[in-house]
Amino acid sequence: MRFFPVSFVLLCAFCNAMNVPIVTLKHHGPGYKMNFAPGHNFARICPAWMGRKFENNKLKMAKTALAYAKKASYIGKKVVIAVKAAGSDPNSNRALASVLREANALDVPKDVVERNIKKALDPVTADYKELTYEAYGKGGVGLIINVLSDNNNRATADVNMIVKKSGCSIASTGSVAFNFQRKGRIALKKAISEDALIDVAIEAGCEGDITLEEPDQDNRNDNDDVVCVVLTDATELGAMQVALQAAGYECSGVLVHIPLSAVECGEEDAAANYDAIDRLEELDDVTSVEHNMA
Repeated sequence: MRFFPVSFVLLCAFCNAMNVPIVTLKHHGPGYKMNFAPGHNFARICPAWMGRKFENNKLKMAKTALAYAKKASYIGKKVVIAVKAAGSDPNSNRALASVLREANALDVPKDVVERNIKKALDPVTADYKELTYEAYGKGGVGLIINVLSDNNNRATADVNMIVKKSGCSIASTGSVAFNFQRKGRIALKKAISEDALIDVAIEAGCEGDITLEEPDQDNRNDNDDVVCVVLTDATELGAMQVALQAAGYECSGVLVHIPLSAVECGEEDAAANYDAIDRLEELDDVTSVEHNMA
């Protein structure tokens, strides 16, 4: 039996998805030869040949998978926090009930939730704490690194190491954050009009500014099924999220930092900053990295 490279198998799957049926597949020298159905050209495919578009698709798929894993991990940590604070019964634990609704909106599997409930009930399990680190990126860009960790020392060491290796530098508390505004951000899986949104806000007793925005898959990792986003005052995030869920809108909410102004930087600096962000977000303790790049 011959085993084909993963990249080659992915290419075959891509061809099938594009309705290009593969009839025969033969090993040919250092590469492979595919015979397509009548009407299609023959193509010789080497393991090293991928094409820029295919490589970009692979990168996008990897980032999507990482974003989903981060959300599942984030929900698991929130479950632990909620259960340790007020028990495992969602009927009496409003925080846990809210997390369960959020997990459903994010399509997080039930076994992830159940596993973390059991984990939280174990007295040996440490609680998670929210931490925020600030850093200077390339070209005068500011980075806000959001962490949810059960080991502060580990989180601090890991973040410092990645920031330093990326050519960035850790900033003192407040020196970057003052360029951002703290807001509540709620991602909805169903469309809502501005009038309906105002009615929900009034019902929830929210008096702060509320705005309706488009999803942002690139910077905020919104899922494909997110239809619109609601921005609220940070202090009213919980009330607004509960009110939207009660009104029949599946949604997930999180506190975010919205840049007050965007920083223009060169291509090399931007690439270095995005590389640093990617490496930071690969850390399990890091939930998200926010920036003010244009």
